[in-house]
Amino acid sequence: MSLSPKKSFTKSERLKSKKQIGLLFKNKQSIGIYPLRIFWAETDIQQTSYPAKATFSVSKKTFKKAVKRNFYKRLMREVYRKHKHILYQKLQKEKKTINLLLLYVGKDDSNYELIEKKYLLLIDEFFSKLMVKK
Repeated sequence: MSLSPKKSFTKSERLKSKKQIGLLFKNKQSIGIYPLRIFWAETDIQQTSYPAKATFSVSKKTFKKAVKRNFYKRLMREVYRKHKHILYQKLQKEKKTINLLLLYVGKDDSNYELIEKKYLLLIDEFFSKLMVKK
């Protein structure tokens, strides 16, 4: 009997350090598939039991109301939570740890299905780009 992977998003999986988030933008490693963009940076830290730490953001300039920004962050967190096992398996196989920021760059309304579809495409493209860097 095989157990399904745990589908939670714990506090230790969240990227909260302002310094680490700043490095994501400084490294300028990003790819995007509208309406999402992902920024990442490889880390040396092997102490964590998770191969990735993630944070989510929505532009205040595009969505003035906090309710709307929180809605899109909630959607992105849910998609990440449901599909993080794909990311974790590939990162563990490559023996890498990363910090990532998922940014909603869309200007119009989106739904869960669209964000989920684009996220999966984005993760595939992310790994193809990560493998080229080897």
